[in-house]
Amino acid sequence: MEDLVREKIKTAMNKQIEGDLRYAEQTYLELLRENPDLSDACHLLGLVRAAQERNEEAIDLIEKAIWLNPQAAAYHHNIAGIYRRLGWFVQAETGFRRAIELKADYGEAYQGLFEVVRCEASESILSKLRAQLDNAALDEQSHSYMHFAAGKVCDDAGDFERAFSHYLKGNKTAGKSFDCIRNEPFFKDIVYQYGPELMTKSLGTGHPSDQPVFIVGMPRSGTSLVEQILASHSGLFGAGELHDLGWVINSATRQSPDKLPFPYWLADIKPASFRLMGETYLARLAAHGGDGQYSRIVDKHPLNFQFLGIIRQILPNAKILHITRNAMDTCLSCFFENFTKGQDYSFDLRSLGIFYNQYRRLMSHWMSLLPGLIHEVNYERLQ
Repeated sequence: MEDLVREKIKTAMNKQIEGDLRYAEQTYLELLRENPDLSDACHLLGLVRAAQERNEEAIDLIEKAIWLNPQAAAYHHNIAGIYRRLGWFVQAETGFRRAIELKADYGEAYQGLFEVVRCEASESILSKLRAQLDNAALDEQSHSYMHFAAGKVCDDAGDFERAFSHYLKGNKTAGKSFDCIRNEPFFKDIVYQYGPELMTKSLGTGHPSDQPVFIVGMPRSGTSLVEQILASHSGLFGAGELHDLGWVINSATRQSPDKLPFPYWLADIKPASFRLMGETYLARLAAHGGDGQYSRIVDKHPLNFQFLGIIRQILPNAKILHITRNAMDTCLSCFFENFTKGQDYSFDLRSLGIFYNQYRRLMSHWMSLLPGLIHEVNYERLQ
């Protein structure tokens, strides 16, 4: 029986990592109906609730998991991550420190801790960090977390040269790679496929809903700040970085007659399919957005800048906000951020620069193709 439970949790975790929250959620709920005191299921369902922006439920679930198994360092680390996102920095600090107490080589916890606190040189936690930087037994990923943490410590202390050295090492040992040459044709193909003729052909075919608001741009450009500002309005819900648009596009790709990758199937798509894609996206969006009580729901996945053409086709009344920031500040901020997934280009300065230029060229195309439909917001002017 225990083996079956472990197998179910393992499968659900993999689905959760892939972004299939529905499958993971149903599995954990089923397991908890059978055994309400299954700490791993409480913890993992808490992470699902956090991804759904149901933070109170997430905290309650992970607190229960900690009560059931207080020695699990990951539980303390992950609840601290939720506290940090909510701006509860005292609670976040406590969680990260407890995770390190339980697991002295917990690289992610060191990185999380130093993202929320500035430490004096005399603090014992810095001695622990230095010891882990010299720990030859750590794998490269753990060393990467330690170097990102040390980079933040040195940056806070004004030792920018050492900070940059640690960030270089952190990025190098993160195990991420990105093929700029292979990626460039994708951007070019979007520009080639999306012209005035295609946009004219699809006029009036999408879903008329004006509920979605898309915030796009480079990561670390201020998309989160703009979402927070918008979400202060009672009629708007900030759903975070959603993968639903990508899911809808991938689903349409699988159903296309020749199984051609996006954007090659656009020229042959039937007009009715645009509305269906809009309906599918809205159905997925509704799962994030408070039981229909909000007139607007924000999807702030920054890389949706790649899909502004199809957003216009399937949801012609959706609002699009493009957040811009100084190029150097944006790129350095990306390089100093240890992204979990989806931003592999950011771990190498050359790849980062190339990707940034590809992004700017594509946005110039969208601004020309969709005049007056993309609202630019400058991050520096919000300060």
